[in-house]
Amino acid sequence: MNGPAPLPPELRQLVRSDLRPVRPLAAPARRAAVLLVWAPVAVTLVLATGPARPDAAELGWLLSWGVVLAELVAGAGLVTLALGEAVPGRGAGRQAGLIALAGAATLFVVLAVLVRGASAGVPVPNPLLTHGPACLTLSGLIGLTALAVVAVLIFRSNPLRASLAGLLAGAGTGLMAVGVYHLDCPVTHLAHVLVWHGGAIALLALLGLGFGLGQEFIERRRMEARLAARNT
Repeated sequence: MNGPAPLPPELRQLVRSDLRPVRPLAAPARRAAVLLVWAPVAVTLVLATGPARPDAAELGWLLSWGVVLAELVAGAGLVTLALGEAVPGRGAGRQAGLIALAGAATLFVVLAVLVRGASAGVPVPNPLLTHGPACLTLSGLIGLTALAVVAVLIFRSNPLRASLAGLLAGAGTGLMAVGVYHLDCPVTHLAHVLVWHGGAIALLALLGLGFGLGQEFIERRRMEARLAARNT
């Protein structure tokens, strides 16, 4: 039986020249714990910049703070998967990531339906337009602060599948941001929540994906340049 083909000398030399001492990374869950600092700060800022939603008493603790906690935990889970994907050879894989994304999306929709069933919220003349752009902007900005932190952690891991890591990170921080903003937005109409709040999650997921694709492009070009330099 033939053994594996030996690596070309040029590839061996390229790998050898790229080796350098590194400090071992902490487990993904430990690195994601940085969001334990971000979350209470984000909640405090949202509550400090305006009155709490007027239907908080009608929703009760479970559908007010319970929704916040559920979306924070689910979002942090996606971020943990993202940080795992950022470490070469350690991630759960594309299938697990897509299943997690589908589960997070289902959770978001189910919670929106439950909140709508418990409270009619503040009536607005056009749920698809009234307050929508403001909710998208504010939720996006809240999530962008968390995504920036997670992007730095991903970048430091030298990921091989940066696009998947970025997608998971963006969706996770978006879900966390929407959870925090749930304390402020009084509109429960499903058209508003699914389009504008869900749109904020989708936008941050696309930003994370773009960040990851950019990382992969830069790394690919760097390796091509090194190979070209070796061959000249």
